[in-house]
Amino acid sequence: MMKTSLSRVLVAACAALLAACSPTPSDRIAKNMPAYEQLPREQQVKVARGELEKGMSPMAVLLAWGEPEQKMTGRMDGRNTERWIYTKSGTGWAVGLGGGGFRSRDSGVGTGIGVTMPLGSRPPVSYNVLFENGKVVGWEAVNGF
Repeated sequence: MMKTSLSRVLVAACAALLAACSPTPSDRIAKNMPAYEQLPREQQVKVARGELEKGMSPMAVLLAWGEPEQKMTGRMDGRNTERWIYTKSGTGWAVGLGGGGFRSRDSGVGTGIGVTMPLGSRPPVSYNVLFENGKVVGWEAVNGF
């Protein structure tokens, strides 16, 4: 009985941890409702779906995609530019729950958390968003190592 209760608590805690680690656009919108409500209606729809469009502000991109791993600033043709880089390496989380017994008398339940690592056949993907003078002018996905 004690093991089962402990296992349930661990599974619930793991689920909560995983949910906190990967916020969705709706999570970001809920935390930044005033900023979301100031966006044009067309952009609100795109942001809620995690999509971008040209002309979006940095705040709209933050709501749609979250905080980038890296930001780089520069100048191009006399305009201020900024490039936001989002990287996915193929790493992920896994939660497991298992049970078993020995000779039909003993039984047990276990939980665990695992991290999956990218394999050689799964190259990282980088998503770059380019801003000029504070507005999105384009974005791209780049595959490779």
